[in-house]
Amino acid sequence: MEVENLLMQREEEHRRRLELEDEVVRLQEMLENEQKLSRVLRCALHRPFMCHSCIFSSVTCQVKVLLREIAKVQAEIIYLERKVEELKLKLYQQPYQQLQWDQRQQRNLLCESGDHGAIGEPEQFPDIEKMTWHLKSESSSNVDFVTEAKGIHSMKKSEEDAETKGKIQKPHYAWGLRYEQACRDSPNKLSENLIKALICIFHKISVSPVHLGCEKAAATKIHISCMRSKSLIHTQEGNEAARDIGPYKEFIQIMRSTVDMNRIELCFPTIEKLRFLMHKLVVVELRFLSYKQRLAFWINIYNASIMHAFLQHGLPTCPGKLLELLNKAAFNVGGVVLNALAIEHFILRHSSDTKYGMEDKKRPCFSMPMDLVTPEPNITFALCRGSWSSPALRVYTAENVMNELERAKVEFLEASVCITCKRKMVLPQLLQWHMQDFADDIESLIEWIYSQLPRTGSLKRSMMEWLSGEYKVPLSKMVEIHPYEAEFRYLLPTY
Repeated sequence: MEVENLLMQREEEHRRRLELEDEVVRLQEMLENEQKLSRVLRCALHRPFMCHSCIFSSVTCQVKVLLREIAKVQAEIIYLERKVEELKLKLYQQPYQQLQWDQRQQRNLLCESGDHGAIGEPEQFPDIEKMTWHLKSESSSNVDFVTEAKGIHSMKKSEEDAETKGKIQKPHYAWGLRYEQACRDSPNKLSENLIKALICIFHKISVSPVHLGCEKAAATKIHISCMRSKSLIHTQEGNEAARDIGPYKEFIQIMRSTVDMNRIELCFPTIEKLRFLMHKLVVVELRFLSYKQRLAFWINIYNASIMHAFLQHGLPTCPGKLLELLNKAAFNVGGVVLNALAIEHFILRHSSDTKYGMEDKKRPCFSMPMDLVTPEPNITFALCRGSWSSPALRVYTAENVMNELERAKVEFLEASVCITCKRKMVLPQLLQWHMQDFADDIESLIEWIYSQLPRTGSLKRSMMEWLSGEYKVPLSKMVEIHPYEAEFRYLLPTY
């Protein structure tokens, strides 16, 4: 009996061993086939497949057919990519060649007329008389609260032509050479000089507090007592003392009531500089800019386009007019006409790695790479629309743009967030609109704000006391959103 059991056990072990060996052989064959297929696919991805005849002969007929189709598609893609690059190059060179031709024609005309005092007739600046009429005819009453438009207006295909009624004095040849040398091969310096010129114009057309007959407390320098109910800087309720709004109190305030277009004659030299810089912007080269250089450049161009639109089209009388103005605020950058909405939503807030969906059908086709590799959330505190709820205007440099954005963020939070005497936290609607860039909900947004404030700031101490209090309702119920205020107002630095 024991012998029979032993024999049966040996037979069972032998059978089991044969099954395992057969399974090992099958798995080895499967592994070899997978390895072959892996080699074939790697070769197909990295180089033309047809050059590997030894590998090609080792695959199945179905794989051969599939790989032949892949090779054809790959060759077609390479051909089309080359054609696209050729067309892009021609499209990019076209405005530059046209500009060179125009300059040659202008030089020939100047030589024939004997006029050697100017480089050529620069592109026309908006009609000064028309600009004055726009600004004088605006009502001084406050506008209603505005809701941020979620849709993006279609970008205009061409710039509006402005026919001038009066000629502005032509820039001197030596002056033009100095600025051409300063801006050559430096898009960032060009954008910085452009926005500095516009800031200078707004400073000059703004009436000083003495001419307005205002007391020092209501001067152009920001003071907390004259802010009323505007959304960026809040007044304190009841008998609460005026809070510290941080460095924002050092900015110059430009409002509708302080703008006097009769002072435009003081700006003629700066207007000539502005015209020259806009002329250079048409042929600017952006392809070789780094991420920081591109970020600083586009922030400055966005802010400058809106400032220029205020001068060109006048101050908006209602929130709807403000959105229309953003659609008209356009610059020709490197041969491509872009308005403020396109710059914000297709360049600054749009990643080049994003997979295009249905909304991206409206995305403009650029003749050169313009958008950022990854969007920067802090641009919310840098993009200025010239309204009461907009952040202060600054000039951003490529070398220090990240630190400047951090500073802009902290100063905006210090000036726009406050704790009222009723123990409620007031947040600007601008921060709520872009909350997804910083937090998931209101409570996490409050935590984020607290973490961003400097330790020595008075707002952080107030928030610490507020957060440590005991409330019968969630913190989100203790938050008040201050609506967006669209009335014209700039906070400008001093230079």
